[in-house]
Amino acid sequence: MGKVDFLDSPNKVFRLSFINFDDCAMYYLGIQCTIFPEGMTVWVANRDNPLKDIPVLQITPHGDLLLHDNHETAIPLHSLIPAAININTTATLLDTGNFILKGGDNNDEILWQSFHYPSNTLFPGMQLGLFDIKSGKARNVSITSWLSPLVPARGAFRLGIDPNNTNQLAIWRRDSLYWQSGNCNGHNFSFLSNFQDIDKLKFKHISNEDESYYTFTMVSDIYYSLIEMNSSGDVNIYIFQHNKERQQRAVLVSCDKEAKCMSKGCINQNPSKCSNGDYFESRTGALDHWDIMDNRSLGLSDCQQICTKNCSCNAYATFHSDGTGCQFSNNPEPNAEFGEHADQLYYKRSSSKKKGDKILHPPENPNKNPHWIRIIVQLVILITVASICALCYFQLMKSCFGGKKGSSKDATTETETLKRELNTSIASINELRGTHKLKFNGLQDIKLPLFSFSIIETATRYFSNTNKLGEGGFGPVYKGILADGQEIAVKRLSKRSRQGPEEFKNEVMLISKLQHRNLVRLLGCCIKGQERILVYEYLPNKSLDSFLFDAAKRQLLDWRQRVNIIAGIAQGLLYLHKYSRLKIIHRDLKTSNILLDSNMRPKISDFGTAKIFGEDESSANTVRIVGTYGYMPPEYAMDGIFSEKSDVFSFGVMMLEILSGKKNNAGFHQSNEFIKLSEHAWHLWKEGRCSELMDPAILGSCTSMSEFIQCVKVGLLCVQENAADRPTMADVVSMLGGDMIPFPDPKQPAFSFSKRVDHDNKLPQNLETYSLNDLTISSLHGR
Repeated sequence: MGKVDFLDSPNKVFRLSFINFDDCAMYYLGIQCTIFPEGMTVWVANRDNPLKDIPVLQITPHGDLLLHDNHETAIPLHSLIPAAININTTATLLDTGNFILKGGDNNDEILWQSFHYPSNTLFPGMQLGLFDIKSGKARNVSITSWLSPLVPARGAFRLGIDPNNTNQLAIWRRDSLYWQSGNCNGHNFSFLSNFQDIDKLKFKHISNEDESYYTFTMVSDIYYSLIEMNSSGDVNIYIFQHNKERQQRAVLVSCDKEAKCMSKGCINQNPSKCSNGDYFESRTGALDHWDIMDNRSLGLSDCQQICTKNCSCNAYATFHSDGTGCQFSNNPEPNAEFGEHADQLYYKRSSSKKKGDKILHPPENPNKNPHWIRIIVQLVILITVASICALCYFQLMKSCFGGKKGSSKDATTETETLKRELNTSIASINELRGTHKLKFNGLQDIKLPLFSFSIIETATRYFSNTNKLGEGGFGPVYKGILADGQEIAVKRLSKRSRQGPEEFKNEVMLISKLQHRNLVRLLGCCIKGQERILVYEYLPNKSLDSFLFDAAKRQLLDWRQRVNIIAGIAQGLLYLHKYSRLKIIHRDLKTSNILLDSNMRPKISDFGTAKIFGEDESSANTVRIVGTYGYMPPEYAMDGIFSEKSDVFSFGVMMLEILSGKKNNAGFHQSNEFIKLSEHAWHLWKEGRCSELMDPAILGSCTSMSEFIQCVKVGLLCVQENAADRPTMADVVSMLGGDMIPFPDPKQPAFSFSKRVDHDNKLPQNLETYSLNDLTISSLHGR
């Protein structure tokens, strides 16, 4: 673009320029449509990576299209691999709204185009669907809503082709199906027929063995249109009639429960089990107390979904002025006398009330004070609840701990002992109604519930094999559904597991005190006789390794998702090491212990072998080595010394696995030697061939080789042989966040493990070793 401030299309329909929203100090490269109100922004290049100060768009001598600012932050929009000097490269903004980079001998080859990387707007002629299917590196081109009206980052809603039925379009809300278009009749979709000017649009479906996509056009040249999905998930169409210079906006899709007319094709979401329903209305008022969730990756629709699932939540609002972050309240009513401190909030009203009904309040009686009535009612409720809880407690003690005639005396004694040891961590509950409240305990503070065995049996269909999710070193894991519909994961410790009881107690006492979005939530436990059961939140996408090492499912993990997963794990570890109430060393980090929620957000699980460190304690020694083949650092495996740097080592191994799509114990040939992934990565690093480490599944989505190489470097720094050379998790988070801290070059990674027996290289005496994967380490070979 040279030194110009903007680039117009030939007929000045579109303008490419640098934009900042809400007068913030962050800048985006965007395209605005000048014929629609206030120059509507229809495309943003760096929507997830705003730049400080006014950036520069540059075509380098090698033909790369680069966006950067004065802080040396660079975002390559297009990079030639391998780099080749192409002095004929030019960038052009077309009247279709497509920003293209052309090159080649005659400058007629399109090297890159914005239509392949859409934001939240669908242009006439843009192709929406699946491409390069046969290559094994399929591209899924879809449009994604903004996070809020002022933040163009990727939001909760995505519109694209339904991969299970490519004759339909679909909208997903955080990966849950939200709307389907119905089948296309060759002109339009059956569930768009309520749009009165649908005859002005024509959709065309192209499908063959390598691609399946839709494109739309206007039936007459006198019309121009854009289809936009807003941050609330509504799909709007803007139509401009050239000969009359008239603009029209209409709703194509709306699945808002509060809308006057919901669209056909909306998927019925799981209704709330709360007595006061899951309908909200916009109110202006003030509340005395808010519970804050200061997370700028959450938008208003996320706040609504979180509040809907929590029966104690009566109101929600965004936390930041730009419409990001969440705040929740359990106050029964907003204060109408708000003065200057009014909030725009969304207040829960009963689903039995019709839209437009006023919330009725009892009439004021000047001769009576109604407050004493409210106090009496609350006291009666409190006494009733306390009585029920006491009755449940004694019933549970009788059923779970009292034992039956003929039961083992030893089992009863062991149960009573364990109950006393966990007394400060658990609370007895025999019947749970509204147990989904346990997921969002930011509005309450209770002990870890102790489920009755009968509840667990019913939830898992008596531990049916059809409900079995898998089996680890501690025992099988089952999916369960509680009476209120909440899904749970149930880990039933095997009676044959020698390490089970100790790890059970460890996990109950540790993880029940930890709260972080990147840690798996422990919902409760069950103790009866010799039964030891842990109840977790259910995560539908299971573990990271089930995606990463599966030839088909790994295609679903694109570059940005992998970066987010790495960052999420790092944040969870940083919390354990530095910010939790207890300093925790996990000691068994691996991809199978990283679970993924419905939004592919990583959560660290399995704290059975975790250890608490004192505030001034930096390392410890043990004769009981626990961990998994390939993830243990040398100082721990050989000498029993562990510290936070042990977790850093395991994190580095996982990071290299995520980047390469290969297991650490997969064999690589190097100089006639059989080596592990970490060593293979280090050799590639030394030889300047890091790109060869990249998982082929992310070649199409990783547009920044420099970002990939930086991630490889961070992974190699974490697996260095000397623990003192490894960074802390605080350093890792800073490096992954792009902070300009000096990066040392990584040193040779630690030794690799071998399964073969070598009597000349034995483990130190008195070191007891076992793996949670039931793999025993026979010997260790230094490199």
